[in-house]
Amino acid sequence: MLSFLKSPVILSVDINLTLVALAVVGLISRLWALSYPRAVVFDEVYYGQFLSLYMKRIFFVDDSGPPFGHMLLAFGGYLGGFDGNFLWNRIGAEYSPNVPIWALRMLPAIAGSLCVPLAYQILVELRFSHLVALGAALLILLGKAFVPCIN
Repeated sequence: MLSFLKSPVILSVDINLTLVALAVVGLISRLWALSYPRAVVFDEVYYGQFLSLYMKRIFFVDDSGPPFGHMLLAFGGYLGGFDGNFLWNRIGAEYSPNVPIWALRMLPAIAGSLCVPLAYQILVELRFSHLVALGAALLILLGKAFVPCIN
């Protein structure tokens, strides 16, 4: 009955080091100085208002789409200990000490960093050369879309 246990279990793994390197560099580039600046930037004004409402247990559906994305950001705020008491009224407003900036910015940063190896892997699966896939991943990695505007 347990004859399969008599032979050793062999596991072989192929690791694409380029993919691993792109993932690591993507994570480093997006997580480096994540809590800088210590002020509201761009879309944080918009999403922060929803986040504060969710943290105060006020649930709603707005016209921007399904609420799951907002709820994921609220989950990050919940894990970071955010209580929802912050006025998200303008870009550049300084965060109060009760706002866990790192926890609030973590989910978007991780999602953005995973776009780098994802772009590489999609192009490899579409049978483009590894050089083209690497080029596309590097374009996403080095794009300035993840750098907040600082005055």
